[in-house]
Amino acid sequence: MAVTKISRISRWTLYALSAVTIVLIALFFFGGNVSPENQYAELVGIVEPNFTNGLLYWIYILLAITVFAVFAFSIMGFINSFRHNRKRAINSLLTLVVFAVLLVIAYTIGDGTPLNILGYEGTDNVPAMLKLTDMWIYSVYILMTLTILAMLFSPLIKRIGKRK
Repeated sequence: MAVTKISRISRWTLYALSAVTIVLIALFFFGGNVSPENQYAELVGIVEPNFTNGLLYWIYILLAITVFAVFAFSIMGFINSFRHNRKRAINSLLTLVVFAVLLVIAYTIGDGTPLNILGYEGTDNVPAMLKLTDMWIYSVYILMTLTILAMLFSPLIKRIGKRK
């Protein structure tokens, strides 16, 4: 099996991102805690690790890269599919539309009631952000359920299809 340039690049990218993640996680767990006067530890009884912000920003960066890659490859795949097989391209577009409808429904059923968070004075405790958070949580629940159901029923559907 020949190693292609793209597989080498993706492998080294994975190694680099994993190394940064491991270092940040190690700093998070073993880098000490924020001094008590700079946090709300006495109010809620917990301590904050020093590198919490760094780890959260790294997670945001990874999420942004992932979302960008998914959209970029989806668009490229749709264009290539549309050139060769228009029916398959329309089906993939339909899947994207169903996912968008799922997100809209999940956002609609989300609760926007502001939370009573002890010691929090930030701007994210507003109905729009709370509904957005609920939307992602509900979407994960729905997609995980659909994934499990697909894993359970896929062999049955294949068996039924082979009998005909």
